[in-house]
Amino acid sequence: MGKVLFLLCLVTVAVAAGQFERSALAFRMRRHASMRCCNDGFESSEIHAKFEEIRQGCLQELGLEGVPHEELHKNREQLNCITECIVKKESIADDNGALVHTDLAKVVQEHMSTIEWKVPLVDGFVKQCFDMVDEAHKDFQPSDEAKCNPEGFEFVFCLWRQFTLSCPEEFRDDSERCTELREKLTNNENISAWRSDIDEA
Repeated sequence: MGKVLFLLCLVTVAVAAGQFERSALAFRMRRHASMRCCNDGFESSEIHAKFEEIRQGCLQELGLEGVPHEELHKNREQLNCITECIVKKESIADDNGALVHTDLAKVVQEHMSTIEWKVPLVDGFVKQCFDMVDEAHKDFQPSDEAKCNPEGFEFVFCLWRQFTLSCPEEFRDDSERCTELREKLTNNENISAWRSDIDEA
């Protein structure tokens, strides 16, 4: 079950992203009720409870366990490092934090198989998001300015974005806030103002 936990853990970290651009992104661990814009039951998975243990382990390893959430979501590097820690623990990234495509695709497919509407979309979304982040970060090397690979974080934000925009009408929250979020995601607009609300897909 370990690798299956990866996707849930990573999605929780990644959709904290407050914008699609490369700048300061959001980070909160508890879902804000107003941001459940696709109510398909994804968050009720049995493996969700195991997320906290993995996340806490990474926060401790990184020396971030005492950092308030508000401070974490002001620091993109910390988000990258938390995500990199998770993917390495789940053996879905190499030593440089780059995602291993075959293993990653298998994990996403296995996890999404529990949500019927997502099944036919998984392969295409995984390829699209992987190709995008791989191209952007294929030459990544750790430095004093960027110690952790941003590939994992950006992959899952991309995946969350695709599924949020593809949510079937019967599961879609058509509140004004969710409608506005979908419009901004469709147009690749900056959604940093949402960083206090966005949490899980």
